[in-house]
Amino acid sequence: MIPVLCAAFVMMAVFYLLFERMKDTPENNSPKHIFIKCAATSMAVLAALLGCLKSSTPAHFIMLAGLTVCAAADGVLCVRFLAGGVLFALGHILYMAAFLVMRRPTWLSAVIFLALMVPSAAVFIRTRGRIGQKFPFFCAYAAVLSAMVALSSVQHPLYFAGALLFAFSDALLAYLLSGGKSAALDRISLGAYYLGQFLLGLAVFVA
Repeated sequence: MIPVLCAAFVMMAVFYLLFERMKDTPENNSPKHIFIKCAATSMAVLAALLGCLKSSTPAHFIMLAGLTVCAAADGVLCVRFLAGGVLFALGHILYMAAFLVMRRPTWLSAVIFLALMVPSAAVFIRTRGRIGQKFPFFCAYAAVLSAMVALSSVQHPLYFAGALLFAFSDALLAYLLSGGKSAALDRISLGAYYLGQFLLGLAVFVA
C-alpha cells in the first residue's frame, strides 16, 4: 500500500499544478477544471480509504466520509460559494465527530479553540464592512474550523498537522475574500489545503 500512497501524493501535486495553470484561462470553472480540483482532494480520500481497509474502525470511516464531503465541496464551491461552504462545514463536523470517537478533548483543546477563535472574530469585526452580508457565515465557519483544530490537538500528530494546514489555508482564503490581492498567497492557500487534506487521509492509514 505504501507505493499507492506515494503515487497518490504525486498525483495530488500534479492535479494541483494543473488546476493552478488553468485558473487564468477560458477553461476556468469549466467541468474539466472542476474535475481536476476535486481529483486533487480525492487523493486524500484514497489515502483514507486505504487506512480503512487496513484498520476498520468507526472513527476512520467517519474521517473518510468527511474527506469525501470536502472533495465534493471543492466542486460545488466553484459553482455556488455558500453551498460549497456549507459542505465544507459538514466535512469539518464529520472530522470533529471522528476525533471525538478517537479521544476526548482536554483543557488544551479549549485553549487552542480560544486562541484561534478570538483573533478570528476580532479580524472579522474589523473588516465587517468589506465582508458585508457574509459576516455571520464567516464567523460560524471560523467557529467550526477552530473547534475542529482544537479537537485534533489531542489526536495523532498527523491529524493535528493536517488540521492546522487546513486552518492556515482558510485564514489566507478569508484574507483574499475580504479584499486582499495576492496570486502567491492564493497558490499557498490552495497548496496548504491539499497538503492538509492529504495528511488527514494519511493519518487514517498511519494512526
